Amino acid sequence: MASPSDGRAWKLGREKTTRDRASWGTRDKPYPGVFLSHYPLRVSLVLVIAVLTALGLTVSGTVITGMTQRFLTDRVDEELSSNQKFATEQTRSSCDRELSANDYLDLLGNGPSTDMYWQIVGDPCADESPNNINDSKPDVSALDKPTSPVTVPPTSDSASSSSWRAAAVVNDEGEVVVFALPMDSETKIMNQMTTMLVTISLLILAVLIGASMFLVRRALQPLYHVEQTAGRIARGHLDQRVPNWSPRTEVGRLSVALNRMLAQIQGAFIAVNESERQAREAESSMRRFIGDASHELRTPLTSVRGYADLYRSGATNDPDMVVDRISDEAGRMSLLVEDLLTLVRMDEGRPMREDPVDLLELSLSAAENARAGFPGRVVRVQNDTRSVPVTVGDSARLHQVVGNLVTNALRHAGEDATVDIRLSRVDGEGDGISAADGASGDGESVGMIALDISDDGTGIAPKDVPHLFERFYRADVSRSRASGGSGLGLSIVQRLVERHNGTITVESELGEGTTFHIRLPAWKDEGLDESFDDFEGEIDGGLEGAEGPEEDGEAGEIDGEIAEGDGQDVVDNDEADSASSSDPDSSDSSDSEEKPSAWTDKRAWGDRRNPDSWGR
Repeated sequence: MASPSDGRAWKLGREKTTRDRASWGTRDKPYPGVFLSHYPLRVSLVLVIAVLTALGLTVSGTVITGMTQRFLTDRVDEELSSNQKFATEQTRSSCDRELSANDYLDLLGNGPSTDMYWQIVGDPCADESPNNINDSKPDVSALDKPTSPVTVPPTSDSASSSSWRAAAVVNDEGEVVVFALPMDSETKIMNQMTTMLVTISLLILAVLIGASMFLVRRALQPLYHVEQTAGRIARGHLDQRVPNWSPRTEVGRLSVALNRMLAQIQGAFIAVNESERQAREAESSMRRFIGDASHELRTPLTSVRGYADLYRSGATNDPDMVVDRISDEAGRMSLLVEDLLTLVRMDEGRPMREDPVDLLELSLSAAENARAGFPGRVVRVQNDTRSVPVTVGDSARLHQVVGNLVTNALRHAGEDATVDIRLSRVDGEGDGISAADGASGDGESVGMIALDISDDGTGIAPKDVPHLFERFYRADVSRSRASGGSGLGLSIVQRLVERHNGTITVESELGEGTTFHIRLPAWKDEGLDESFDDFEGEIDGGLEGAEGPEEDGEAGEIDGEIAEGDGQDVVDNDEADSASSSDPDSSDSSDSEEKPSAWTDKRAWGDRRNPDSWGR
């Protein structure tokens, strides 16, 4: 006995079989129900045009043939009707009349037609009727009563196969008389017309098929281009586009839509590739960053641990030296951690202060700090903007940028190298910053401010220049570590400049020196310009009777003792000497007491009382 489960299984199997059978009809059809779907569109269109044309020619030929046949038949019927009256009056039984052939011809000659055949139904002398003068006779056996004109075939012994048009009427004697006219000429006309129509139709069909093939090919040429473009795109050429045709046509609108879609696809594909590339680069950079950071931290940690073990074992007689070394290494680790935190904050895009920053004051302050850190070295500041160069940003961060670059130059450009800070205005390289973009007050867009920091040292090797802004990159590892640098200084400088909507580039030649080019958006305030014009007049007045600057006209020269060094220009990716060297408030108190009051004036670009501190 079968179980219920077997019944359910059988039912499910039957339903599946039914569904499969239902799908068989459309399984291999790309477009179910579409006529000629498995043919190319060009062939399908030509076939459709040919079929429709053939149908049209057939219908029109049939109509023309039918109308012509009707016209010829009506003409024969009219002739037959006009002969009936005369023939009815003249006809009687052939047995009652003894007429010779000449008499019969005379009789018929008086009538309208000599081709007419007539016969009295039931006339025993019909076969001997003198009117049967032709070799062809109609088969009128079925006409035994009056009837309207009809078409009848010829008799079997007739010489011609043409049909006849016959009608039956009653004469004066009450006899049924059949009249008939041959349709030889009409049949010939119809045969000639049919042949002509078929020939013309075939010619028209052939010409139309050829023309339609040409026109369809021309009309579908844009689709061919679309197909070719799609194939190239499928092979990876995403920059390919469909030619633009007239938007008034369907193909033109299709091309516009396809190009728009292709542009979006290309943009999305580029965005995906760029995202993947950035992700790979970020992952690689992160791995390299973690490895470098671990290595940089391992070195001071190893030193700290070594000195701690040395102190713990009692193997040293100078505990203070051990403590100092541990403190130095801890300072290195602290500096590295601070640099790492700075980069992390900037990578996170944390907001920064947006205040008007006087770049001239900032440059002079950085030069003064360099004087305190490197006595005897020459740092010159020159302002070619003929106004107060103001940008919008974080003053402390921008001071860190200038301080890092100046300190790097003084430390690695060589002991005799001179550092120049030059400010100028570069119009047309940027949009600048207006007051509405960051700071309060009335301002306008005035281009970019160029801040160039250069030295005349020994320069940097060309192989090192492209890598200067990479994290933990050092042109000379031993010197960088000996000077306490973390290898992150120039990376921080680059990120800070970029956060201020600026750019930084570097140029260097061995034996010629190095120049860092910084471009920052300018911000203009009319009040500052007016104050600068007034202050410039005060400077010009103070020049009288004073000792002028050097012949080269460069300004802001700060002298002091030359720092120790071997003069080799090894500019690395270090921050400045320390956080204190980049902080304008970290100078010695004695040095700050000697600082002229002009350093704190936002519109000052030199010491009013000391012409040697500025240039012409």
